[in-house]
Amino acid sequence: MNEFGDSNNPFVVASGGANNGGGAPSLAKKSELPSRGFEKFNVTFGDIATNIKETLNDSILSCTVDYSIDQVTEITLRIIDRDYVKSKGSRSFASGNYFNIGRDVTYLTKTIAEGISFNEADKVASLNLKLVLMEVAEVSVEQSEAVSPIWTVKCRSKAVQQMKRDKKPEMIQGNGTAYVRAAAKKYGLEFVGEETSKSKRITKASGDNEADSTWTVIQNLAQQAKFKCFEVDGTLYFASMKWLLHKWGPDAITYVAKVRIPKSQPPKFEEKTVTRRYIPLVAGDVGKAYEMMRLPSMNRSDNEVMEATGSAEIDRTNGIGIRPGMTVFVGDIPTFIGYYLVTSVQFEERSPNPAGINFQTPERRPKEKIIGLEVGPIYDQRDLTNDPIGPDILVPYYKARQTGPVDTGTSGRPTT
Repeated sequence: MNEFGDSNNPFVVASGGANNGGGAPSLAKKSELPSRGFEKFNVTFGDIATNIKETLNDSILSCTVDYSIDQVTEITLRIIDRDYVKSKGSRSFASGNYFNIGRDVTYLTKTIAEGISFNEADKVASLNLKLVLMEVAEVSVEQSEAVSPIWTVKCRSKAVQQMKRDKKPEMIQGNGTAYVRAAAKKYGLEFVGEETSKSKRITKASGDNEADSTWTVIQNLAQQAKFKCFEVDGTLYFASMKWLLHKWGPDAITYVAKVRIPKSQPPKFEEKTVTRRYIPLVAGDVGKAYEMMRLPSMNRSDNEVMEATGSAEIDRTNGIGIRPGMTVFVGDIPTFIGYYLVTSVQFEERSPNPAGINFQTPERRPKEKIIGLEVGPIYDQRDLTNDPIGPDILVPYYKARQTGPVDTGTSGRPTT
């Protein structure tokens, strides 16, 4: 029996995890994939300070989980209140203050364990189970098709909600990354961040202007440094997309590369061992662990050649463990082969539906050298007699614009 009281849990619970001295957990030794749609699920409502937690799983109709590089962990619950009509509201969830704004909520999340590899016989990833502390942030109610009302409850990370209510950000010391790290520690979050020395800016309440919260100050710092700041499963991330790329994923490749020594003039290089971590979104055995339901949807603009975006639906067996900030490798699609950063993940709990992810290449900074398309040959648009498009394309167009025979002359272009 594990720490969650479940002796039949198909997932391996890592003791300590790779970052806490627990080492890399081994693969789940099962001959078959776990039954989809029946992963461990648990949500409780209560008061953490008094250790009161009550499970409403039997009344939860659906649970949608949203992760994004632009927001915090969020779950949306649809809960049926069967006792509302019987008791005329006196014994309903609402009368018991279950859904008050700020009510403590715990959610059992499942994410990919770090440092694992897949063998040919077993493609089930080890997933770390972690209780995440959240709180009720938004609530609404409507009558269902029957008589019982249905509550829609949105829950978000409690630590971040508290940061948004904290109007004394100056009480936290430091600037730049040090300030964000201290804020994460104060509110019980783990921290992963890139260093920056940007100074914090705090606006005091004045007139109609509201005082900045701790979360507002952190977001302003991220904007100054061209960083992304987001929370995932109890960890606060504060870094550029480029810095995050290749740092998080179950698979890895390691090679020796020549890396320029910072600030060296003339440029000097040294050999350095480089490790790229990623999730393979490719066909065949290499990508079998993250089987795609269909070909990824990809997009690239000719005005921004180096930036591309995409989305994919991943089999939920391992797809529910993907998180924003992870790196995926897209293969088998010419023009789009390469590494991308996951920007959002959405899936439904207790459902057979696949997990949906969105990803993109890192945002470019203004100072970076942008390698675009060449200007190319210039043509006189007023006279396309010798236009390389050719009469095979132009003649059908002219035919559609006039009646009667089309005289193409000797140039292959209709004469007027």
